[in-house]
Amino acid sequence: MRRYSYSRDVIAGCFECWGSDGHWTSKNAQALAARHHDATGHETWCDVNMSIRYGAPRDSGDRKVTKR
Repeated sequence: MRRYSYSRDVIAGCFECWGSDGHWTSKNAQALAARHHDATGHETWCDVNMSIRYGAPRDSGDRKVTKR
């Protein structure tokens, strides 16, 4: 059984409304950028950073821990 933990950070925005500054930072930022594009036709962007750690985490914090 391999233990692992992961975290995902998302930031998104709209080039036309806010330029390259992030506007949405919640867990659903990617969905908000897609919905904004659908509603306005604006070019939106989303940066996603994901970290994966194998083995027992020292402090799981808000990371999800899954046993396999």
